[in-house]
Amino acid sequence: MTDEDLTDLPGPVRAELTRLRAERVVFVSERERLLEQLREADETTRGLMADRDRLAEQVSELGDRVRTGSDREDRDEALSAELAGAHQDREALRAELTRTRAERDRLRLRLLDAELALAGTGGVETAGPAPTTPAGERDRVAAAAARAARLARELAATRATVSWRVTAPLRAVRRRGRQP
Repeated sequence: MTDEDLTDLPGPVRAELTRLRAERVVFVSERERLLEQLREADETTRGLMADRDRLAEQVSELGDRVRTGSDREDRDEALSAELAGAHQDREALRAELTRTRAERDRLRLRLLDAELALAGTGGVETAGPAPTTPAGERDRVAAAAARAARLARELAATRATVSWRVTAPLRAVRRRGRQP
């Protein structure tokens, strides 16, 4: 439907159509933002898995050194301490990987919710009739305000996570790389 076709529609219908189009733009931008967050979480997960593999290899090497150099007790003690530190690092990375995977899954669910919401407001044909009563309009506005508040809380919670703060330099570098 073009803007010229809108002139034949009653004012409230035109207003509702314009509002729905604006809401669709918001949902599309939210979807893109969530997709970007999902890509960033996947990159972080891959980095953590590479670190985990590297540490596992180091632990294996340290274990081999400890077994072959048992005649040097002072070296054994140093290697044992190093091995214990590597184990702690590995456990910390495993915990971070678990948290990152959980965050990635949460972001995927949010993306799915946003896509479903976007699909539900894809156009006038699927939107159904506009509320004709002031109470129905108030309910719709209240629901939209509640959703906006919920999304703001989720965004604040996401930005407060350790992984968000840790990956901030990576996002800054990526933004600089995209600018012409």
